[in-house]
Amino acid sequence: MIKRPLCAASILFLSIQVILTGGLDLSPGRKPSGLEKQIDGKARVVLAGTVCRREEKTKCEALYLKNSQIYLNNQVFHESKILVFIETKNQTRIGNRIKVSGEAGVFQDARNPGNFNQKFHYGKEGIHVSVWADELQILDARVNMIFEKLARVRKQWKNLLTEHMGEYYGNIMGAILLGDKGNLDSDVKDLYQKSGIGHILAISGLHMSFLGNGLYRLLRKIGLPFKLAGTVGICFLLVYTLMTGCGVSSIRAFIMFLIRIGADITGRDYDMPTSLALSAAVIAAWQPLYLFDAGFLLSFGALTGITVVAPCLEFCFIKEKEEIKKYKSEKESRLTKYRKKQTKRYMKEFCSGLAVNITLLPLLLYFFFEFPPYSVLLNLFVIPLTSTLMGGGIIGSMAVPVSSYAGSFLLFGCKCILYLYEKACQISLGPPGSRIVTGQPPKSSVFCYYMVLVLFCIIIGRYKGMQESETKEAVVLNDSRYRKIIGGTVPAVLMLVLILACQYTYGGPGKLKVTMLDVGQGDGLYIKGPEGINYFVDGGSSDVSSVGKYRIEPFLKSQGVAALDYVFISHGDADHMCGIEELLENQDMGIHVKNLVLPPEDVQDDVLKALAVKADRYRTRVVTMKKGEILREGKMKFTCMAPFPEYSGETGNAASMVLELKYKEFDMLFTGDVEGAGEKLLEKSKELTKYDILKAAHHGSKNSGSEEFLRQTMPKITWISAGQNNRYGHPHEETLKRLKEVESQIYSTQRSGAVNLTTDGKRVEISSHITAAD
Repeated sequence: MIKRPLCAASILFLSIQVILTGGLDLSPGRKPSGLEKQIDGKARVVLAGTVCRREEKTKCEALYLKNSQIYLNNQVFHESKILVFIETKNQTRIGNRIKVSGEAGVFQDARNPGNFNQKFHYGKEGIHVSVWADELQILDARVNMIFEKLARVRKQWKNLLTEHMGEYYGNIMGAILLGDKGNLDSDVKDLYQKSGIGHILAISGLHMSFLGNGLYRLLRKIGLPFKLAGTVGICFLLVYTLMTGCGVSSIRAFIMFLIRIGADITGRDYDMPTSLALSAAVIAAWQPLYLFDAGFLLSFGALTGITVVAPCLEFCFIKEKEEIKKYKSEKESRLTKYRKKQTKRYMKEFCSGLAVNITLLPLLLYFFFEFPPYSVLLNLFVIPLTSTLMGGGIIGSMAVPVSSYAGSFLLFGCKCILYLYEKACQISLGPPGSRIVTGQPPKSSVFCYYMVLVLFCIIIGRYKGMQESETKEAVVLNDSRYRKIIGGTVPAVLMLVLILACQYTYGGPGKLKVTMLDVGQGDGLYIKGPEGINYFVDGGSSDVSSVGKYRIEPFLKSQGVAALDYVFISHGDADHMCGIEELLENQDMGIHVKNLVLPPEDVQDDVLKALAVKADRYRTRVVTMKKGEILREGKMKFTCMAPFPEYSGETGNAASMVLELKYKEFDMLFTGDVEGAGEKLLEKSKELTKYDILKAAHHGSKNSGSEEFLRQTMPKITWISAGQNNRYGHPHEETLKRLKEVESQIYSTQRSGAVNLTTDGKRVEISSHITAAD
């Protein structure tokens, strides 16, 4: 670092920013704006702002406004940026000053562990409020011609790709070349991400390096001087960056390209570590919250792995003394030399891929909770072809206006490469162990991992320097064996320890863990038994779309759950089972459901019967549980309390399956939506006892949890799962009043997000994900 003062200064600046932003929470992006403080749930607003960016979504158009004035409750608020969604097609252009009226809302924090943090995602860009507009008026028709032209070029280019490659492959190519994921098939995105090649769907440093460096080298080869070639390359890359949306990876690549061109023009050596650290410092100075953004960390982490870790692995596995190489080359045939040269090239590529995986592993586990081990081999096939894919896409697009036949031929070649990518991903996900779900590692484990990795690189770097001064052939040959042992053992042990740390964090024996997820207006409860068996009770929502994909599955993965052993469905309402249905349909790339437990067939409606058929089709065992039947795990047991055999009412809420959970001295009652006749039968049975925890029936409806029911159960704590500002008014005041009369402490997902419980059978610890309990 002494020889790299600018690099050292940049790293020091980044360290200070991490402390100020993360530790002391001083970043402006974390502080709520004045308008955000005034909005409670939803609010009707009128606003005026200038369109600075627009994006076409599947069902609407997103307009990003700057310098906005918002009128709310006879007050005027000023927002530097605001996001407006409008369903109808409109004629707005970038630079227009528009007036909008609609419903405003604030972005949410992650409601459950592992869920997407919407508030942070937009907060790092300085956006605190969104508006769903129903009226739009153009106040000033002036247009920012540069940005509007770039937006039109991007749209026209996308249309050209879909026209010649078809909607399916054209949208994939649009994501790769233009960063436009608006109409990208969600199954493709999941396939690429879970197999470890999701990076090619984002405008990244790989794209920028291919375009910028490719053009720069071409201009230099045809004789242009450094300054002219560099200026043209910079201008081209700047235009491309602006057109594709200025993602953090593309900004990083653009800054590093500027530094490289500057080094060439001034006649100085280009230093990759300095360039990398300086570009990170520039971005962190512009927006400190990016330091905790997955895209930022993965982009810089990947390049750090190639720059720092890969040379260490190459030294351990393939580096030889020049004297030995010369000695060997005198006695080898050309074929042998060529074969060894190619082997060395592939080994270098393998070391680079391995270095990236070693460096990114803690980040991948922290943000995505799983990693695909075969991605190292898959990327050996994918990454070399990406340059061909991009080159074919760009040249083919440019050739279409000149010769439609030639352009279509090149784009057909790109389509073939994408087809190979898809098949390769499917093959890589087929073998056992293709996806390892570990859960989210503790921050302390991530920190220790990187400290050991840094120490490994320092030791190898120093050893490398010592070896370069040696001249004796015997010493070199002897040391090469130790280098391979060190290079293979240390990273492997390091990765294994991190994975085991995750497993220990979420798999400690002897403890019962229960989590009431915030699924909006619905139910979803996860139970991890004291011996590590995973259960789920209900799982659905009536106001959160794709609740299985976006709330249940990420939560389970964050807890290290790759499979659910038993899933109980209390009854057939969508707000109790639609998320589980999603899990069943996506088992190949998501969470495997081993056993689906349903109420007795005589109380199953058509929806539950259809769910049973679907589960069987997706290779999930379907069983029923009748009153009095017990499912045991060591000292823990589930007992089915209802529905009663004598129940003769309609299927639905009153026929809900009610489960009693007991573990040593701890007990809990899961009630589904039981009410009316079903609840009366429970009261008359005299089988109810006092419970530590009651999961309130029907989201706290006034029709459940009667005075007699609560008098018998006397819950110390009541959990209520209900959506924020739901149209049913759950939980009802009558129910809350009855609960307070029996002195039951209330935890509600509306205020607390997910609610977590851990017990050893005696002591109970409860925590909420967002706020304190009511």
